[in-house]
Amino acid sequence: MGKYNEFDQLRVSGVQHADIKGYQFSREDVDARSLANLYARYMGNVFTHEMKPLEVEILVAEVGAQLGQDQIFHILYDGTVVDEERFTALGGEAEAITGRLAQAYRADWPLAEALTASVNALRGPDRPLTPHELEVAVLDRGNGRRAFRRVLEAEVTELVSGERPKRRGAKEGADQPGPAAETAEPATAGTDGGTGTGL
Repeated sequence: MGKYNEFDQLRVSGVQHADIKGYQFSREDVDARSLANLYARYMGNVFTHEMKPLEVEILVAEVGAQLGQDQIFHILYDGTVVDEERFTALGGEAEAITGRLAQAYRADWPLAEALTASVNALRGPDRPLTPHELEVAVLDRGNGRRAFRRVLEAEVTELVSGERPKRRGAKEGADQPGPAAETAEPATAGTDGGTGTGL
């Protein structure tokens, strides 16, 4: 998160790093730690030598083949790397959001409970927040080689409210199934229990 032109430049650099390292060595050598270190070196150099630091915070999350191999790294604007556990929050009011999420957290929660807790943590006591305003994705080790899955707005509505959304044109009161989520981007994220939730 941060200034779009700055974090997009970093994103492109990260993709190129992963491509080259995967080509020169193997896919297994492309991991979250090496990517986080790449970002940290670059952001640290800018912070030290340039007139102003990058206005960016980065979260690098990896879902391993086993639960103990999951990793989350939070890279700050000055290049500091924080090795996170359970969950984290980026951006404004991150400390307050993290505190609210810590009160609700449990390691084995299902997606609906994790998403509801995350939304409540982002809302806080006074801020209204609707599914339309959210961009949600999960990292799931059971999703094949592509562990990333975007959660569409209709599914977010269903998970948070427990109600199945009506399709367009459906009659009032008709029981219509919501659209299936498509495979396709945690600011909270977690990896315990095999699923990470990103908002």
